Amino acid sequence: MFCLKDGRCCKMPLGAICVFLFHHFIFFFHLAQFCGGVSQVVGPSEPVVAIVGDDTVLPCHLDPAVNAADMTVEWTRSDLTPKFVHVWRDGVELVNKKNEAYMERTSLPINNLKLGDISLKLSKVKLSDRGSYKCFSPALSGQASVELVVGVVSSIIITLMRNSADSSKVVLQCESAGWYPEPELLWLDGEGNLLSAGPAETLRGPDDLYTVSSRVTVEKRHSNNITCRVQQRNTNKSRETHIHVPGDLFNPPCSSAGHIIISVVVTVLLILAVVSVVWKYRSKHQGRNTKISTDHSERQPLTEKKREALHLTEDSSDTVDFDMTQENLNTWFKEGEEDKFHSIMVVQFLMSHKCDLENDIYELKLKLLELQKQHDENQSQLVNNIKQIEQNEKTSDKINEEEGIETETNFETMKENLETEIEEKETQRKSVLYGIDVMTEKKIELDDILYKIHTQREKIEKRRNEIQIQFQSGSSEA
Repeated sequence: MFCLKDGRCCKMPLGAICVFLFHHFIFFFHLAQFCGGVSQVVGPSEPVVAIVGDDTVLPCHLDPAVNAADMTVEWTRSDLTPKFVHVWRDGVELVNKKNEAYMERTSLPINNLKLGDISLKLSKVKLSDRGSYKCFSPALSGQASVELVVGVVSSIIITLMRNSADSSKVVLQCESAGWYPEPELLWLDGEGNLLSAGPAETLRGPDDLYTVSSRVTVEKRHSNNITCRVQQRNTNKSRETHIHVPGDLFNPPCSSAGHIIISVVVTVLLILAVVSVVWKYRSKHQGRNTKISTDHSERQPLTEKKREALHLTEDSSDTVDFDMTQENLNTWFKEGEEDKFHSIMVVQFLMSHKCDLENDIYELKLKLLELQKQHDENQSQLVNNIKQIEQNEKTSDKINEEEGIETETNFETMKENLETEIEEKETQRKSVLYGIDVMTEKKIELDDILYKIHTQREKIEKRRNEIQIQFQSGSSEA
């Protein structure tokens, strides 16, 4: 109830009074903000994404903008002890309050503070930096939250394996470790189309990093160029690697008999050994004064031709056909890459075969130990039986004697067979190890040749540019 000047009183409903007071409260609240200049702390609406090792900024500003250089600004993480990431007070940073994990990695640029920008700059981001941050100033109204998502990307390894069920197909395995957040793995053919593969296996380690792996079976109808791509949706980061599968890997073997395969492997290793000796002999005894001749170079071995390219220096005559030389170097570099790839494939195959042989040897030795153990038990049992037989029963003596001789003969035969098989496996293993050493040495030398060819291409390009500049200068003077 309220009274007018003439003394009359009126009653107002309670609801009308509440509405009246609410509108007046809103009016005076906005008026106080406008007149007093009270700013709000405003943060981002989306999470901030950063990659390990990079620098990033956690955005936060004042609205309306005011000079915050003399204010107190606090950046905190509630899950840490102490919780302070960065404290700015009276124009300086209070380092004594700071969490050690952020020492010398955070800053509030003074020029930004004067403009009302209180964003935190974070350097050399770590995986442990991920989490929720609070931006706060006691002199201002409210606080802002900033969510930091930290990503980790890593390299990819593709391994080529044969399909034991169908030798006309090839199995590729792609694996990559050290990712965060959880990534996804895709297989693509040469045209960029997705290949059908089984579900990827993802493991999370104790360091919170993910390892992802997947296998795909490739048929000859697919493009020989296969891509494995690992990507993260929420960070838009991805890595990929490519592999070229030679067509001859899809050819099925002539026979699946185990002894034929072993014979072929040993024969191939012997051929590789001979080729390696000849290859190294030619590499060491080839001439140093080499002429660039197309007809002559076509008759020389590939490695020898590549080495001849390395004798071209910056002192070469200006009349050298640089286009022809560059084309030859490009061709040799491509062929060298193919040779290197085949060397890697041979080494992988031999390593797989070495593991199989070592497993076979281990199993055979276990069988030999078990055979010896069984033989000793039989001998002990036979001795006990003989002692129980009465000495005057000659028939029983004869029977037990024959049983003992037969048992001993079987044991010696089985033992000899196992020892022979172990010896054969050991011989094959030594041959495989020699083949691995030969192909590894060849790969190392190919790496050296490819590096030198790459360097020589750069020198030729530089020399060609110098001659072109000299020619243009001479033409201008004339």
